[in-house]
Amino acid sequence: MYISLVVPCFNEENNIEPFYNAVEGVFGKNFDNTELIFINDGSHDNTMQELKKIYNKNKNNVKIINFSRNFGKEAALLAGLKKSTGEYVSIIDADLQQDPKYLIQMIKFLDNNPQYDAVAAYQQIRKEDKMLTFFKNIFYNLINRISEVEFVKSASDFRTLRRSVVDAIIQLPEKCRFSKGIFSWVGFDTYYMEYQVQSRNSGESKWNFMKLFKYAINGIISFSNIPLITSSIMGILFCLLSFLYMIFVIIKTIMFGEPVAGFPTIVCILLFISGLQLLFIGILGQYIAKTFTETKNRPVYIIKEYLE
Repeated sequence: MYISLVVPCFNEENNIEPFYNAVEGVFGKNFDNTELIFINDGSHDNTMQELKKIYNKNKNNVKIINFSRNFGKEAALLAGLKKSTGEYVSIIDADLQQDPKYLIQMIKFLDNNPQYDAVAAYQQIRKEDKMLTFFKNIFYNLINRISEVEFVKSASDFRTLRRSVVDAIIQLPEKCRFSKGIFSWVGFDTYYMEYQVQSRNSGESKWNFMKLFKYAINGIISFSNIPLITSSIMGILFCLLSFLYMIFVIIKTIMFGEPVAGFPTIVCILLFISGLQLLFIGILGQYIAKTFTETKNRPVYIIKEYLE
């Protein structure tokens, strides 16, 4: 059985060779039936040079996609999936936080359970800052309430897919991609397998709070129209309240005569409503920006060099 490994790489020069050796050791005799598809996502270090070293050592098992610049992990995943040829396709990071030994467990599970189409790994206990975990929990609770598809908490991109799942994913033409949502949207039966995250072999995580925040916003905008609906409902509600308050002021002025009083109240109401308007304009702007990106029809990525 032929197996493809999709490995996004961004500034991973010290991890390439250890990762390759780890995969070779895990698969053993079956390594000849494995292809490693490395995607160099515009790295600024010597990642490409390290990739070429292992390519020259084993051209039969290694493919390299070299982007013209950094297009992001979502683009790298799509490029790797499109170039994959295996009956099973696994997505795994190059930093060895995701131990390649779990790939064998995923593949064996799919072999023994034909009713499942994919295996996704998740962390029961996350090894990260508690504040970051808190915000991630808020994100998953929120998006599962407003989205039509289910997002499994703590599920990662570390997963193994049957060819049918891969073919479905690469058919989606969208430019603003959010893989966690796409994996759920295409359907198919997925088994969630617990795993333990290892320490990085070298380097630091490329994800900080702001990048994760933008990623979360992208996910919400991509898989839910609820923010737009909420904006419309709030707009109608405040119009109704404003109309009722206007009637109240008119009647009160006619009956009791109070033309000047209430100035602080009016100022507070104006500031509050103006803030809401700016918030809703910002939400609308996010959707317009996504639409603008899609209509430009630019490619998700550009390949500078492809070695196979």
